[in-house]
Amino acid sequence: MLVIVTFGLFIFCVYASLHYSLDQQFEEKQIFIKNSATGRYENLALTMPFLEEQHLHLVGRKSIYYGAILILCSGLIFSFLLPMILEKIVFRRLYSLIRSIVYITKTQDLSSTLCVSGTDEIAILAGEMNEMLLALSNEKMLRQQALQEVQELNKSLEERVQEKAIQLKKQMYTDQLTTTPNRLQLNEDMKDAGKPHLAIINVEQFRTINEFYGYQAGDDLLLELAERLIKLIEPYHYNLYRLAGDEYAILANEGNEKNFSDWMLNIHNVIEKVPFKIHGHSSYLFVTIGIAITKDKPLEKAQMALEYARQYCLPLKVYHDDLPMRETHRNNLYWIHEVQDAIQEDRVMVYYQPIMNTLTFEISKYEVLVRLLGRDGQVISPGTFLPIIKKTKLYPRLTEVVLEKSFTHFADKDVDFSINLSAADILDHGVQELIGELLEDSCIAKRVTFEFVESEEFKNPEDLSFFIKKIKAFGAKIAIDDFGSGYSNFAYILNMGAHYIKIDGSLISEIGTNPAMVAIVESIVYFAKQLGIRTIAEYVSSESIFLEAKRIGLDYVQGYYIGKPSPILVEENKFCYVRLGVS
Repeated sequence: MLVIVTFGLFIFCVYASLHYSLDQQFEEKQIFIKNSATGRYENLALTMPFLEEQHLHLVGRKSIYYGAILILCSGLIFSFLLPMILEKIVFRRLYSLIRSIVYITKTQDLSSTLCVSGTDEIAILAGEMNEMLLALSNEKMLRQQALQEVQELNKSLEERVQEKAIQLKKQMYTDQLTTTPNRLQLNEDMKDAGKPHLAIINVEQFRTINEFYGYQAGDDLLLELAERLIKLIEPYHYNLYRLAGDEYAILANEGNEKNFSDWMLNIHNVIEKVPFKIHGHSSYLFVTIGIAITKDKPLEKAQMALEYARQYCLPLKVYHDDLPMRETHRNNLYWIHEVQDAIQEDRVMVYYQPIMNTLTFEISKYEVLVRLLGRDGQVISPGTFLPIIKKTKLYPRLTEVVLEKSFTHFADKDVDFSINLSAADILDHGVQELIGELLEDSCIAKRVTFEFVESEEFKNPEDLSFFIKKIKAFGAKIAIDDFGSGYSNFAYILNMGAHYIKIDGSLISEIGTNPAMVAIVESIVYFAKQLGIRTIAEYVSSESIFLEAKRIGLDYVQGYYIGKPSPILVEENKFCYVRLGVS
C-alpha cells in the first residue's frame, strides 16, 4: 500500500511540474498591444499556430527550469522515501529474520520459531526455516534420547564388566573343583604373612585311583579330602589351598615350628586311618607332607621337603638348609643352564658306537649318542646331564641338534645308523617336523633307524602309531630299545611293527654266567625270529658274552668289547677289527 501511495505521489509531482511548465509557456506567449483610442495596453489572444510560427522563440526558459526543479524535487523525495519504504517492507523483516537466526545459533534453542508473517519470499523462507528447525529439534531430541540410551547401556555394561571382572578374579584365585583358594592366592597370602608356616600334602598313587576307578571318582575323592581338611584346620583358623591335581597346601601366618609339624603329623595320621568311599567301597589314602617355615621361598622349600619325604618314604619332612634336596635342585638347575648354553654355543657333540653283524663280523650299523663339550675342553658323558634334561622341555631341542648333526655326518657314508627318541620327542611338533624334513630332503631315509625305549610309557599310543606310519612311509626302520627292562610285552612289538629288538644290557651282561638269563634271551630271540625281526645284544663287554650271544643266535652285538662310542667311525678307526682278530 505504501509503495502505491509513494508511486502515486511521484506521478503527481511529475504531472504538476509538467502542467506548470505548460502554463508558463502560455503566459510567456501572451502579447500586449497599446490601444490608441484609450491609451491602455490590451492582451491580444493569439492562436497556437500563430504562436508556433511567430512566437516559439518566446517560450520562456524560466518555465522549463521550474518544471525541471519540480521533477528533480519529486525524484529526490521519491529516492528519500524509497529506502524507508524498502526498509519497512523488506529490510526490517529481513533483519528480524537474521536476528532470530543469530539468537537460535547462539542459544542452540531449536524449539524457537521465526515469527515472520506474509506471503512474500521472506515469509516463505521463514516458514521453510521453521520446518528445518522443527526437523533439527526432533533430530536433537532423538539424538539426546539415543545418547541417554547409550549412556545407560554403557553404565549397564560397566557394571556387568565389573561384575565379570570380579568373577574372573575370583575364578583366577579359586580352584574350580573344590572352590578352595589356589596356588595364585597362596602366593598372594604368603606375601602378607609375617613368618609363613607352609605344609604341602601330596596324595600318593592318585593317578592309579583315577585310572582304576575313573576320573569322576578321583574328583569325588579330592572333594571329600578337601572337606575333611577344612574341618580339621577350622579350629586353628588356617587356610587351605589346592595346588595341583593331588596336592593341597595349608598356610599358617605364625606359630611354633614344633607345634605346627606335630599338628600336621596328626593330620597325616587322621587321613590315612579314616577310609574314603569310592564307588561304595572303603579305600585308604596315603599322603606325604613337606613343611617349610620361612619367609624366603616357602613354597619352593616345602616342595623340596616333600620330594625328600617321598624319596625316603617318610610321612613328613620339615625343610632345613642342610637338606640334601637343596643340593639336588642346585645341581639340576646347573645342568639345565649348561645344556642350554651348549646348544646355543654349538658344544653338543655326537658320538657313534659300532654295531657288529655276528655272521659277517662287519660293522654295518652305528648308534648315535650325545655328549657335551665342557668349556674346559672335557667331554661330558650323557649320564651326568641327560636324566635331568629328559624331565624338561629342553630335551626335544637337544634331540633336534643330534638329528641334524647325525644326518649331516652320514649323508655321504654307506652305513646304517640309529637315533634314540623319547615320548617327549614324539609329542613335540618341532621334532616331528624336523624328522619329516630330513627324511624327505635326504637320500638316506632307508639307512635310518629310530629307537624307542620299551619301558617308556606313551600316554597316547595313537600318537606313536601315527609317527611310526609316517617315518615308515619314507623307508625308515623302527627298533625297540632296552627290551626286557620293562614289561617285555610281545604285543607291543607286534603293534609297533619293529624291525629290530635291542635286548637290554641287564639281561645280556649275565648270559655268560646265569643260565636263567640265557633262557630268557633265547626265548626272546626265538620269538623274534618267528616274526622276522632282527635282534641286537647291548652291553657286550667281554669275549665270553660275545661268544654266548653269537651261539644263542643274536644277529648283532654292541658294547665296549666291540667298540666304544667315538666321534669317528670304525672305518677310520680299525680298533674293533684288531680286537676280534678279523682281517
